Amino acid sequence: MSNQEEILEYINLLEPKIKKVLYQTHFEEREDLEQSIKLKILENAEKITNLETIGFFEFKERIAE
Repeated sequence: MSNQEEILEYINLLEPKIKKVLYQTHFEEREDLEQSIKLKILENAEKITNLETIGFFEFKERIAE
């Protein structure tokens, strides 16, 4: 799966949440806001896909230092 496909899949996964949040805004602004949200996701996609989570023991060692 290419990086672009992963980003589109991520946006599709977030689609229900985006739609739910959009109902809190005025109906005339929903489409623009939806595009802005998706654009921000695309702009930050590299950061999102490159996040690495440390394991429990590594976290424990960092705290102990």
